[in-house]
Amino acid sequence: MMVFLAVALWNTGMGTSHAQVTVSPPNFTVTTPGSEFEFVVNGNSSGQTAQDANVDDSLNFTLNAGATYIFSMNTASLHPVDICTNSNTTTPYSGASAQAVSSGTVTLTIPATNYPTNLYYICNNHRFYGIITVNPPQPPPMAKILNTLVTTNIVLTFSGGTNTIQLIPQFRSNLVSGAWQPVPGYTNTFSGNGTNTTSFSRLDAICGPNVYLRISQATN
Repeated sequence: MMVFLAVALWNTGMGTSHAQVTVSPPNFTVTTPGSEFEFVVNGNSSGQTAQDANVDDSLNFTLNAGATYIFSMNTASLHPVDICTNSNTTTPYSGASAQAVSSGTVTLTIPATNYPTNLYYICNNHRFYGIITVNPPQPPPMAKILNTLVTTNIVLTFSGGTNTIQLIPQFRSNLVSGAWQPVPGYTNTFSGNGTNTTSFSRLDAICGPNVYLRISQATN
């Protein structure tokens, strides 16, 4: 059996989409050191003087649409945090899992389309806030096949996937006619070093002596 590796393709199927990416928790920690009237994010301050109410005095930062972010709130009961679509607490953002949280985890999901340009994280009691600028989704990294082993099974090792970006092995018996088909009965394991190992039975019975393989990203 001869195996040919095709260029890995992203977003196969009809249309173009971006996979929703989950950033492992917690990737943002929000605090108010000394109960100051200012939010500090991951130890970073805006550099402005802490102020009482209705002012952007906290760290402004950027997130990408098409992703889910985890916030760990540790702001003391004096300064519970809302995530809103305007610089007040009357417009809570539906993509935030919880509101008015001073101690605990908030999951923020920003869709890949129809997302707000800005979000605001606001003290529910005093209305001081910081601005989150939302950028367009970033394309996932290009998959690259690193190693192929053909014995009683076929084992592909490749980079580019994550535990939330699903990559699917596909096959064809030739590149002239027919369509790419998902490999039946494959197993996939994602490792902490950023590589995937996919294993499946030989495809001789389906393809004959020659088979073309590629890795494609599932659309969503």
